[in-house]
Amino acid sequence: MELRFGMATDVGRLRAVNEDSILAVAPLFAVADGMGGHAAGEVASQVALSTVEERFVDADTHTTESLVQAVQAANRAIHDRSVADLHLRGMGTTITGVAVVERDGSERLAVVNVGDSRTYVVQDGILQQITRDHTYVEDLVAAGEITADEARFHPRRHIITRALGIDPDVQVDAWEAPA
Repeated sequence: MELRFGMATDVGRLRAVNEDSILAVAPLFAVADGMGGHAAGEVASQVALSTVEERFVDADTHTTESLVQAVQAANRAIHDRSVADLHLRGMGTTITGVAVVERDGSERLAVVNVGDSRTYVVQDGILQQITRDHTYVEDLVAAGEITADEARFHPRRHIITRALGIDPDVQVDAWEAPA
């Protein structure tokens, strides 16, 4: 299978340091975005992707389950390092990624995400977000309390509800799609 992919990061308007990390090592493509305003977001994003790469790319089999396990291992690595080093306390990152996995003898795409980093698909010239943001306002939209348009300008739109490194365990959203 041949994948065409693109990745981009931007420091944004508020920060002086870009806390994003990118991984593009077939069969895995991922982006981690260190939590701005928290300690060492750039360290958290680097630890996340190096751990995921080590655990997934070098694994004997590439499955959705092994990808989720790699992300969970990254969470533990960030959390443990944060607890062990006072200067890194509170560091965290979001992550999203796509990997080519095998299921029942055929290649599929596994998608994972934690936080508000996004994965998109371009098909027939249409860009479509395929991950769900783990944010306070996205939860309000899902509950029907506000509209998607209201969420775009909500004063708490940047509050994430799930990230790597904050707790010893993390829930990882994951699913497969045909390649």
